[in-house]
Amino acid sequence: SKTGSNRVQVDAKKFVIHQMWSGEMGEDSIINYVPFLRRQALLGIAHYSDSLVVNGDTTNAATGNINLDDADPADTKHYLAFDGLRHAGLVDNTGNSKDLAGAITWAAMVDQYGRMYDSTYFHDWGHPNNISDVVHLTDILTADKVGQLDEVVTWRQYQGRPLLPGQVAEVLGHAVIATPVVGRTEADGKISTTAGNNTKGQMVAFNRNGIVPGWRRRVQVEVERLPATDQFRIVYSMRLGLGRFSPTGAASGIE
Repeated sequence: SKTGSNRVQVDAKKFVIHQMWSGEMGEDSIINYVPFLRRQALLGIAHYSDSLVVNGDTTNAATGNINLDDADPADTKHYLAFDGLRHAGLVDNTGNSKDLAGAITWAAMVDQYGRMYDSTYFHDWGHPNNISDVVHLTDILTADKVGQLDEVVTWRQYQGRPLLPGQVAEVLGHAVIATPVVGRTEADGKISTTAGNNTKGQMVAFNRNGIVPGWRRRVQVEVERLPATDQFRIVYSMRLGLGRFSPTGAASGIE
């Protein structure tokens, strides 16, 4: 017999940041300029790495990308690198998504766990032995609504356990975290180029064991001086990939 595993393939994509500044900027700045640039770059890398894992969609066409539903994304957009978490429920396996057609409720959040179960292959991502394995990510406004649910208010009154950074609640012990990388959407769960169309909140629930972020190159930093133009340049580069486990081996089987 064959022994099964959660093996997935991770294809790494390259990301590069160039920061350039003149000699005058370094000389005239009232703060240490290079540490400031590095701090800002690392904050950007952290944000867009999170965004890529959540929002990745390789659809590069005039319509259909979950991050730009009615326009052709520029070829340099970070989210084109690979398919991420939101893509699993909105495109790959639409049975993993639910349109509430109204306000978010405690029952709706609990119901997500049933959609993370595959009875054929006995994969149950929604009811883990380790409660920290399941995480909910929401846009900022939806997180505020979750924080006002009666069940959450009561839990806060009687629960002494501290919350994680950005966490607004727990659902059956699983963290609900607000993050700006989860945006407001149209009714179909995709983001429109017209900001006024993005009126719907969303929540993404996933099990951390169902994905594998893979690094082929951690953040590499190089600095050079360009004497001809009296400039300096810092180059940050990294190669990051994401593997998503499917018990069937196909994206359509992702739970």
